[in-house]
Amino acid sequence: MHPSFKFNICWWLEDAGVEASTFDDIAGTLPEHSGPSQAVWQATFSKPAQMHLERARVAEERGDSAAASAEYKKAAFYLRMNRLPKRVPAADLQATERAHALLGKPLQRIAFKTGAKEFIGYFRAPPARPGSNEKLPVLVILGGLDNLKTEMIRHSDHFMGRGFAAIIVENPDTGENQLGFRPESSVMFDAVADYIKTRGDLDSSRVAVYGWSMGGYLGTLGGLRNDFYKAIVNIGGPSDSSFGQAHCKIAPAWIVAPYTVLANMNPQTTSRQAMCKYYEAFQLSRQLKMPTAVQLRKPILMVNGAREDLVSRDEPASLAALGFNVTQLVFGDDGHTAESNMREHFEFTANWLMRRLKMED
Repeated sequence: MHPSFKFNICWWLEDAGVEASTFDDIAGTLPEHSGPSQAVWQATFSKPAQMHLERARVAEERGDSAAASAEYKKAAFYLRMNRLPKRVPAADLQATERAHALLGKPLQRIAFKTGAKEFIGYFRAPPARPGSNEKLPVLVILGGLDNLKTEMIRHSDHFMGRGFAAIIVENPDTGENQLGFRPESSVMFDAVADYIKTRGDLDSSRVAVYGWSMGGYLGTLGGLRNDFYKAIVNIGGPSDSSFGQAHCKIAPAWIVAPYTVLANMNPQTTSRQAMCKYYEAFQLSRQLKMPTAVQLRKPILMVNGAREDLVSRDEPASLAALGFNVTQLVFGDDGHTAESNMREHFEFTANWLMRRLKMED
């Protein structure tokens, strides 16, 4: 199976309630080196998806919402395995949204626009406290390279449990985001900020950005460019040195290919040198050549594993050298996004944000 799945499968399985052994049996029937673009791959995962969709339908007919929701989550997992770059995963969205609606926890779809382009996010909020009119702080959550917003629900669950409202959006050129993956697409955070300002139940003075993997790049850039955002969390994302020639030349080939696709280049005909040259312009030091005092003071939390092999391990030092206010959390026994320590850094991040946004627990 393609290495890009290894950073997602574990939490997908857990969230969907699919046994790892069941998945292994299904995936084990795939030919070696097959991928989502091949018919055999699509057929392999469509079969269990359709089985769980039928079970969900039957459970709904007998009025068992909990069982139907569980089956929709399993179906969504297998449908997600068939995702394709730059395609809207309609079947995954429908199954995931139905699963949550049946439990009385709907994923509210919000349409944002920037120029002629649209992107769709989910709005979620914790249950209102009886007798409380307190406005909620907000965390804007952005997934990684080709991460769908349905994958980031578990992240929002944790922060909602700590009192945050959450808005989950996707990277440009991913899922329901029509923007192109370029630094200027950080304006999407301006559109999200404008929406938050219209909500009387949200506290516009306590809003932060949370970017996962590649989402950490646009999250950091967009969060710095707009003073509306008061803090930034970057989980294993690139920002400056990762886009430099030194790192780009040694990045794993399997991650270089999707980077090339997002640059609208052909991975089979584009040289690594040409791809690296294109991404040099993404460096934060080039995008923010003269940071303001507000940008330099804004707190940035960077979380990763010491065994990181996708982005440069020098990212926190690179931003600190540029004068930014960086806090670093590193897990010595982990790799990209410190996924094996996810719950631990969720909790650390929540506590860090609550201090920075002056929230009461």
